[in-house]
Amino acid sequence: MPGNRRGGRRATIIVVCLVLVAAAATVAVLFWPDSTAAPVADPSISSVVAPPTIAAVDPPVTAAAAKIKPVPVRSGKKPTPAGVQKILAPVLANPGLAKYTGEVIDAATGKVLWNVKSAVPSQPASTMKLLTGAALLTKVNPNTRLTTRVVRGSQAGDIVFVGGGDVTLSARPAGVTTVYDGAPTVADLAAQITASRYPVKRILLDTSYWTGPDMAEGWDPNDIPAGNITRMQALMVDGDRKDPSKEDSSRTGTPAVTAGKALARALGNPDLPVTEGTAPKGARVMATVRSQPVDVLLSQALLNSDNVLAESLARQVAIALGGAPSFDGASQATVIALQDLKLDTIGLTMADGSGLSHNDMAPTSLLADVMTLGVTGKVPALRSLLSGLPVAGVSGTLSKDSDRFQTPQSKPGVGWVRAKTGSVDFTYALVGYVPDVDGRLLVFALNSNGVFSTGAHRTRPAQDQFAAALRTCGCS
Repeated sequence: MPGNRRGGRRATIIVVCLVLVAAAATVAVLFWPDSTAAPVADPSISSVVAPPTIAAVDPPVTAAAAKIKPVPVRSGKKPTPAGVQKILAPVLANPGLAKYTGEVIDAATGKVLWNVKSAVPSQPASTMKLLTGAALLTKVNPNTRLTTRVVRGSQAGDIVFVGGGDVTLSARPAGVTTVYDGAPTVADLAAQITASRYPVKRILLDTSYWTGPDMAEGWDPNDIPAGNITRMQALMVDGDRKDPSKEDSSRTGTPAVTAGKALARALGNPDLPVTEGTAPKGARVMATVRSQPVDVLLSQALLNSDNVLAESLARQVAIALGGAPSFDGASQATVIALQDLKLDTIGLTMADGSGLSHNDMAPTSLLADVMTLGVTGKVPALRSLLSGLPVAGVSGTLSKDSDRFQTPQSKPGVGWVRAKTGSVDFTYALVGYVPDVDGRLLVFALNSNGVFSTGAHRTRPAQDQFAAALRTCGCS
């Protein structure tokens, strides 16, 4: 995410109607460190929250990988606001945090243990993806797969490449690494077309599955070559990356055309004409591939903070609620979904589903509440929200490669903290959860605004130390 962005006016989403839908729910496992690494005994955990099922992590969080030492469990002790404030005080004095807002919640009781202006809206940056994810998991069947098709055109020799919103479709050969593990391939589509023996003379590109502008209000076109976003078109390959093996690769900025050319190459004729078009009604389907389930796609979007993938999933919420698959439609649908969860959306402004827009605003209290619903299991579908969270010092945007949790003060959080990161303009955010030394899960949301001279090199380590301090908390 960029550290410096241009300004712009804010547009508040006004929800004009309520839509009634049947919310599809799925129970997914909640990550817990491997039993060989976790010093927190199950009996103590069960006294405060239902013990989660141990889930595999890639790479697995073992004692060696996490470099954590067993900590004695003092069962029965509960954290107090005074205790939490005391352990956080040295961290909060760090100038790298700038103007911060935030909240810490005891997940077992819902008690707020620490609060600084958490109801005041601020730029959520990529932690906005948690709100998009909550809406997706409660309004869309988690087993839903996105379909990409190729159909016959109305003229002889024409085929129509019909986008279905799957931005993970890969132009790379099967088995070759992409940033989206398990993605369907253009090569598969080409093989099906070739098997039909249809003489292809032209490829038409149908992007009509999505509507509205292809750039959100508050987006900077410079973020396309920077690798943060691309023009949102329902037909693209590899998230429109120039190098599909690199998460932060520059984007082409012409997703549909790039996808069409990839299909031409896969058909063995890179010189095939590629142009815009629309599939004829009732057209014969020549080839079909399907994405992984949307809950898997959400995990991928959260782990590496993938803006393009998050935006595509936000549109699925709009479709599920009968709205327009556009930026506005997705934002309106997300607000409705959050309100259906009885969450307070006052102060929430959404220009997109990824948090890249500098027009986005959200209170840290809302983000903490969403995380609490997932951790406690009160909304079973939201357990899947947790499975994609990066692990401190191990995976995703909190990995060692991202230079997170590498200071002596933040080391206690390695392997224990799970959180979503965010950075945009001069704002940095961290929202997640961690077990304290007594086995109680503490939910936290921290947002540091106005970070100018301090910068990411000081703010991110300070936020890591904030979460790590909660891990060491015996704050009764």
